[in-house]
Amino acid sequence: MKAKIFEKGQALILIVFGIVALVALTGLAVDGSATYSNRQSAQTSADAAALAGALQLSLNKAGNASSAATSVAQTDGFSNGANATVTVNNPPSTGCGGATNPYIGNSEYIQVIINTDVPTTFAPVVGIRDLHNCVEAIAHGRSASSSSMYGGAAMVSTKPTGDQTFLLNGGATVRTHQSGVFVNSNGSKALFMNGGAKLDLDSNAMIVGGYGYNGGATWKPGITTGVPQLTMPDPAWAKIPAPPTPPTCSGNGSINGTVLSPGNFTNITLNGGKNYTMNPGVYCISGSFNLNGSANLSGSTGTVSIVSNSNVTINGGDTLTFNDLEIYTTNGTWTLNGSTTANLKKVRFYATGSANWIVNGGSTFTSDDAYFYLHSGTIIWNGSSTLNLHAPPAGDPYAGLLIYMPWNTNTNYITMNGGSNIKITGTYLAPHCPMTFNGSLNASAVDSQIIASTFIVNGGTTVDVTYKAADNWSPPQAAIVELAR
Repeated sequence: MKAKIFEKGQALILIVFGIVALVALTGLAVDGSATYSNRQSAQTSADAAALAGALQLSLNKAGNASSAATSVAQTDGFSNGANATVTVNNPPSTGCGGATNPYIGNSEYIQVIINTDVPTTFAPVVGIRDLHNCVEAIAHGRSASSSSMYGGAAMVSTKPTGDQTFLLNGGATVRTHQSGVFVNSNGSKALFMNGGAKLDLDSNAMIVGGYGYNGGATWKPGITTGVPQLTMPDPAWAKIPAPPTPPTCSGNGSINGTVLSPGNFTNITLNGGKNYTMNPGVYCISGSFNLNGSANLSGSTGTVSIVSNSNVTINGGDTLTFNDLEIYTTNGTWTLNGSTTANLKKVRFYATGSANWIVNGGSTFTSDDAYFYLHSGTIIWNGSSTLNLHAPPAGDPYAGLLIYMPWNTNTNYITMNGGSNIKITGTYLAPHCPMTFNGSLNASAVDSQIIASTFIVNGGTTVDVTYKAADNWSPPQAAIVELAR
């Protein structure tokens, strides 16, 4: 009998332990499920709160970012209290448990950390009165903006291979202000200086490969080699607007004395020291267009658009004066000869074929708002000419871009010759074109960036470039609002 009673006692103990284990498992399942649900809700709220803060960053309202994030968390039921704490950091700090992240200290990112304590229902049986959750979210918020190309280098040689891709000869001088130069070639002598050449920069020349020199060449402040190479072509160039479609003409144009009215023309020749005026509108010229004998041509108020695929020559002391001139051509070369003066307050030159723009013979060309697109043609500035050109202002589709010769279509040489006095403001973007400065040239690029495949500076020439980001073309960046983690 006693053995049976003892066995019954053992069974009772086992049953009690079983009940305790069952309660513990039930508590783990129920309380674990509640804790998991709380974690999911907290994570969803942290994500939404971080995005709300990032939206304020993208709107340039950084001062509102933290309050916007906190408000969203509160709406979702998470606010500082007995069972929760909400922490918003802009820029981010360490996360849950002191975990690091790559966004610490970066003010374009905002971090939301939610800590919660979840009271348990069954787990207190085994001494667990609450469970803890910590979740975090980091979002990126950046306003629409522009970024400087190539670190704001004043002159950029894009060719990826070869020596002497940036070459200074014969006492040549290159000066830069508020910037330096960038040489993309990996050649061992990508930058080379001969014959007393002088490189006078405000910051180090940056070179992917190496450099060499002869004959007393000097440079300052220094040269940095082995920098990362740029990828060519640059995807940023795809953001430059394509040239507009040339306008069309209906009906025939006319010349009434010295007044020209828009329409279709076979040829236009203006002679004899007279003052001609072009009324606003579109002029489609199928043949030649010439100014001779000190003719003066101006545009009245409004836009004058000239569509011509023939060569256009401005000769003999002629004068062009326009407030707003658009030129559309495929293969026609525009040439300013013989002490011509062109004062074009606003000019757009859209050359969609092999057309060129040439300035010769002591001519003077000025513009406060100029943009030249050359699909496969070139620009030549010769013969003691004087140029003072400014890129389009902020707000224009081509803001900051003075000349564009696309990588995929234009590999023509660019030549600046013969004692010319050249002053340009804005970006000269000819990334696949070799550029040569010759013949005692004085080229002063104020607030500019000059980008070409290679550079050769010869013959006592001085090239002086000041870089200012606000006056140059910068790739536009779209606004960003996105979760980073």
